[in-house]
Amino acid sequence: MNLERKLSLILLEEYEKVNFYSFQFENDTHTEFEKFLMSFSESHPEDIGTIMYRLERITQDGVFERHYRYAGKIKDRTVELPSHFDTANLRLYCICISPKILILGNGGLKTTRTYNEDIYLNKCVQTLQKIDSELKAKEGTFKIYILDKNINGDLSLSIYDEK
Repeated sequence: MNLERKLSLILLEEYEKVNFYSFQFENDTHTEFEKFLMSFSESHPEDIGTIMYRLERITQDGVFERHYRYAGKIKDRTVELPSHFDTANLRLYCICISPKILILGNGGLKTTRTYNEDIYLNKCVQTLQKIDSELKAKEGTFKIYILDKNINGDLSLSIYDEK
C-alpha cells in the first residue's frame, strides 16, 4: 500500500535572471529548504555559507551546470549543491527545471561515498525524483506550464511512498 503525501510548490525568491522555489508538505509550517537551513545553520555555518554563496552565483548567472553536481538518475532533473568547485560536507538537493528556475529541496550531511548509501540523503533525492516526475506529468497535460522564470498552473502535487 502506498502512502500519499500532498505538497505545494512555493515561490521563495524572485531575481532578475532566476526564481527559486521550494515545496511544503501539507500540514508543515516550513518549506523543505527552510527546514534545511534551520537544521544546519548553527551546526555547519561554513557549509551553509558555501551553499548560499553558490545560490548567490546562480542568481547572477542562471542555473547552469557549473553551479551544481548531478544527482539522481539520467531521466530526472535532480541536482545537488555545492558544485564541484566548492568543498562542503552538506548537500542541498534541488530540481533544475530550466536555466531560470531552481526548486530547492532538503538535504543533509554527506558522510558516505554516495548519497544512496545514506538512508536520509537517499530519501531526500527520491522525494525530489517523485516531485520531478509529477511535475513532468502535469507539464505533459498542461496543468503546469513554464513561462520564463515562473511555474504556472496547479502547483499542488501528490507523491506516493511505499509503506
